[in-house]
Amino acid sequence: PFGLSVGLMILAAYSMIAAAIAGGLGYFSATLFRDYFGVDIAWYWYAIGMMAVMFLLSYYRVTVTARILGFLLTLEVLVVIILCVSIIVQGGADGQMPESLNPASWSSAPALGIGFFFAFWSWIGFETTAIYGEETHDPKKTVPRATFIAVLVLGTFYTFASYAGIVGFGNQSVEKATELLGTYYFVLADLYSVPIVRTAMDIFVVTGFFACVFAMQNNASRYFYSLGRDRILPPALGMTHPKYKSPYVASAAQTVTAIVTVALFAMAGADPLLELSTWLAIFSTLSVIAVQCLVSIAVIMYFNRIGRNGPGDYWKTMIAPIIGTIAQLVIMGLLLQNLTFLAGSEATVVQLIPLFVAIVAVVGFVYALWLRRSSPERYERIGMLHDEEMMEAFVDEKAILDDQRAP
Repeated sequence: PFGLSVGLMILAAYSMIAAAIAGGLGYFSATLFRDYFGVDIAWYWYAIGMMAVMFLLSYYRVTVTARILGFLLTLEVLVVIILCVSIIVQGGADGQMPESLNPASWSSAPALGIGFFFAFWSWIGFETTAIYGEETHDPKKTVPRATFIAVLVLGTFYTFASYAGIVGFGNQSVEKATELLGTYYFVLADLYSVPIVRTAMDIFVVTGFFACVFAMQNNASRYFYSLGRDRILPPALGMTHPKYKSPYVASAAQTVTAIVTVALFAMAGADPLLELSTWLAIFSTLSVIAVQCLVSIAVIMYFNRIGRNGPGDYWKTMIAPIIGTIAQLVIMGLLLQNLTFLAGSEATVVQLIPLFVAIVAVVGFVYALWLRRSSPERYERIGMLHDEEMMEAFVDEKAILDDQRAP
């Protein structure tokens, strides 16, 4: 029962992450077209239109899209690195500020809670390295190595970019972060780099958001497809197109879910960054942290049952999961404690976010109990792996892997 509960929580998290990031995609797209082309269209039309384009790309299995977006993401990272190096080399507004890296300054509860939230929010997705275990020669070594590399590289990049952002405005960084919501680093580009860097950032932030939404749409579609194929959700979700072999029903379900979510926020007059992106990010992040906590507990219980072979196994299957469980419980506590502060609102819907996460978890658990009693065959399919089918259906990801393995 816990497996399906976790599955539905992750499905809901990824589905809402796509809608959350779509808010940023719409905002920056509207800004780009207004500032450069004089086209003034509301942000939500860009978000909805681009998600429709993503569905068409998935429907027709346009595999070249993944390679192009990967290339553009690389250019985006390079531009950010160039800007950050420029800021630090020039000394920023008030010189270097190594004290900003001092853990002693992180003791403020709201700051600590917000910091952990953004850390987990930024890292969501790195755990998908495990999905590609069957596509490697030695998954027991390759997957952990890839995961650690992803965490270390992302951690180093985020820390470097954050430090440069603080140095850029110096002692006024807090005030500027509040004043320049959505344009903080763009203003730094105007101050510390040449115009072409700012132009590149204006373009690449849109392509970067597009790539992120596309990836999350694909992840959510993967879960819809898997649960449909196993007849946990309607079987139609597990269908592939007779000609293009794409999981078009699952992709359509996720696209409709995300578009409806964006439309509801738009009709309520919500801000794409402060409300749509932030509130859904809180829901998704809380869901993922809860899932990771449950998985840590499951690892301990599983190996307690089957046994451990040596001291190394005790670290990997008991000590590390215990540390992970405790740490994630603390982080969930901080997030809940600072929920309204983090959301920037005391609206009822914000305060009910933990309840929404709990409802998804309970629905999954109760549904699994019902399946176990009324349909044992379907119940036994929960959690079954069909890697070859999944990689065939999600051919855009398979194409990237094939490229990486080519000499």
